[in-house]
Amino acid sequence: RVSSTLDRDAVHVTISESISANLSREGAVNTLSISGDLSLRISDPSLTRIKLGLQAVTSHGAQFRTHPNVDKNLFNGSKTIQMSNTARGFPVNNSVAVLRWRASPKADDASSCPITFTVWINDNGGKYNVTVEYELTGGDALRDVSVVIPYSGSEPVVSSFDAAYEVSGDMLEWNIGSVDDEDPNGAFEFEAESSDENDFFPMTVRFSKTTPYVDVDVKNVSLLDEDEEITFSKEVKSAADNYSVE
Repeated sequence: RVSSTLDRDAVHVTISESISANLSREGAVNTLSISGDLSLRISDPSLTRIKLGLQAVTSHGAQFRTHPNVDKNLFNGSKTIQMSNTARGFPVNNSVAVLRWRASPKADDASSCPITFTVWINDNGGKYNVTVEYELTGGDALRDVSVVIPYSGSEPVVSSFDAAYEVSGDMLEWNIGSVDDEDPNGAFEFEAESSDENDFFPMTVRFSKTTPYVDVDVKNVSLLDEDEEITFSKEVKSAADNYSVE
C-alpha cells in the first residue's frame, strides 16, 4: 500500500527516480535519461531476513544493478531481492538502496518523453510575443507541472487570461498543474521587452509522477524462514530533475 511519511509499516520501500531531459524550443528531444533506485528500510529487527518479489521490466533499454550484498543471479532469474548471504538480514533503521536502474531512451522517439514543448517567438522590434505550448507525449499522467521562464527586461505581460502564474525577480513561473489524457495539451502567452530572444531560455520544467518511468514495483515481501508474506508500505518519488527547454 502507498504510504505517507507517518503511515509506515515496519518494512518500508521507496522507489525514487529522476527524469532529465534537454528539449529544443522546436519540440524535439535532444537528450533524455532516467535514473532510479529502490530502497528498503526495516524498523523491526525480527523482520530483517526477508525477500522482495519485484516487477522490473527492462523497458526503454533500462539496465538494472543490484547492491553487492544482494543475490544478483536470483534477481536476474526471478526478479527477487534477497541477501546473498541469507544468514544475514538487511540492516535495521537504515535506508539501503538494494536496486538501481538507468535508462537512456532513444531521443528521436517523442513518445518516450513524458512531456514536450514548442516555443513560438515573434519579435516586434525588441518587444517579444512568446507562446509556450506543451503536449503530453508519454502515456503517464503528470502532476504539479510548472515551467520557469527567465526574462531580463521589463516584467512580462501575460495575455493567457485563465493561466495560473507567478512573477518573481527575473523569473516567470507558469503553474500548469495536472496534465493527463483528458487535458493533454495547452499554451501560455506573454509579451516582454528584451534585447535577445535567448533571454527567455533555458526554461526549466518541473513535474512529478505517481508511477515510475521505468516499470518497477514491489509485489510482495516474504519472510525467508516461514516463506510467509508480510505487510509493507511503499512510496514512489518520480520527478523531473534538470529537465529544460533550450
